[in-house]
Amino acid sequence: MRPLACLLAAGAAALAAGACESPTAASADLGPVVALDSLRTVDAAGLPCCAVDSAGGRATLVGGTLTFRRYAHYTDTTATPAGPMSAACVTGVPDGSTLHQNGLVTVGDSVGYLVIPCHVGTYSLAVTVRLAFADGGSKTRDVIVSSGTYAWRQDTLSLVDATIRLVAATMSWDTVIVAAPSHTYKLQAVAAY
Repeated sequence: MRPLACLLAAGAAALAAGACESPTAASADLGPVVALDSLRTVDAAGLPCCAVDSAGGRATLVGGTLTFRRYAHYTDTTATPAGPMSAACVTGVPDGSTLHQNGLVTVGDSVGYLVIPCHVGTYSLAVTVRLAFADGGSKTRDVIVSSGTYAWRQDTLSLVDATIRLVAATMSWDTVIVAAPSHTYKLQAVAAY
């Protein structure tokens, strides 16, 4: 994880250097997106937030995502009505419910709860930074805060950053809270049809 100040300062002062970005997992290991959450708050502040001025201008957090991907290849296979699938990616939902791409399960018109369709895979937490320069120009950039592997069972989510640091994560209904060493990110799943 990179401190928020580093993210914002890097965006404003060293746009080309990318000093605070961390690499994602090797692309060969990335499968399709199985869940996607939208950043709502950072350290309890709603977005846009956390603006930092530097010599080159102003950097503001305007958004972000927590993306879950299944692995490109699994070693286990099980039979399902849709054909053979990895057992790690078979999740039951109640009859009459809808499982959205972001993992939100809704029943009728009610607010649902969050599931991650595959029990293991990779994740990345990215923030979107808007850079406003002194000359009036602006630029938007996504910066990876954390990426690595995840494991999910019911409401228990474990994230392991690629640098082998455990990142604390909690789930409650349609919300995931990720507590990194320097900041707390609250993300909420919204219905994606």
